[in-house]
Amino acid sequence: MEENKNSDKPPEGRMMPLTFYLPKTSANKEIYQNGLSKIIDRLVVKTETNIEKCWQLWEKFSPKKSLFQLWDFRYSWYQGWGFQPYFYTIYFGKKPVAVLPLWFNEIDKKYEWFGGYWPEDNCFFVSDTDFILPLLKIAPKPILLNAIEESDSLLPFKEIYFTADTPKYIINVSSYKTVEEYLMTLKKKNRHHLKYYKSQFSQIVTKIEFVEGDESKNLFYFKKLSIFDIERKEGSFSEYRKEQRFKTFEMIYKNQGIYKIVSLYIWVGDYLAAYDILGIYKNNLYLLTGAADLQRFPGLGVYVTAIELEKAWEWGVSLIDCMQEDYNWKHKYFTPKTLLRFEKS
Repeated sequence: MEENKNSDKPPEGRMMPLTFYLPKTSANKEIYQNGLSKIIDRLVVKTETNIEKCWQLWEKFSPKKSLFQLWDFRYSWYQGWGFQPYFYTIYFGKKPVAVLPLWFNEIDKKYEWFGGYWPEDNCFFVSDTDFILPLLKIAPKPILLNAIEESDSLLPFKEIYFTADTPKYIINVSSYKTVEEYLMTLKKKNRHHLKYYKSQFSQIVTKIEFVEGDESKNLFYFKKLSIFDIERKEGSFSEYRKEQRFKTFEMIYKNQGIYKIVSLYIWVGDYLAAYDILGIYKNNLYLLTGAADLQRFPGLGVYVTAIELEKAWEWGVSLIDCMQEDYNWKHKYFTPKTLLRFEKS
């Protein structure tokens, strides 16, 4: 099979004909046979690296349905890590019609979504679904695009270009009138654990606080608790030791406005035993990250889950998003949702 031309070092700021990347060969015949065939000679590609221009493109194309699709949230990761953005943009004349929003991870030496591997609900920015395939073909190498939303527009390419990614875990809260009704859908053992640990910890927990707004001043305590929690297992390493991760969450706190951040503090006496960071956007609740002293308080994580489930129904949210990675517990209380990944090396 003929290989496509692909410039892994993009010609920054210069307009290049799309046909430079996708010449008329058998490898690209799908492009020349779909709805773009009549205009392909008039399409050009420009790799935008100016952060202001990247912001404009993001605002134009992002569906903004999810917290992770907001510029203010993604920009927090840019502020934390500082990797160079590369927004591969297809223009028809002067009009942008498709964007692949990337950055280059200087540590892992590969292209990723702008914002890295952590944010989810990723999608391709296109004015028409016919532009998805050209974006996939002009994507630079090496590249790993994870946590891609499954959608009808990707079905024609799914088997060839995508593989299954780790699922995320959600609850469609709006489908159940009460938390009790939802709990009845869980396995008896898991339902029992929630009730048991809620009862046990209710006897020793002295204070539960849900605090809205900028609590970045307390991230030091989160970092300390995370290190203690994660690194009790031999060979484990807390990501919050990294200055970039710490800075990112500081900015996630400070950049809120369109979205809202809520900090959950759980105290046993004067001791902060658990600290979760939650996001709220468009009536969806995001369980972003958390840390708890599980060595001193086994079962505390289950208690925190029980408290957050109750709060979701109390707040009247539509959905709880517990994000990717099961960590050997999410499947007990949440429903998996399929995500996709795209990779070229």
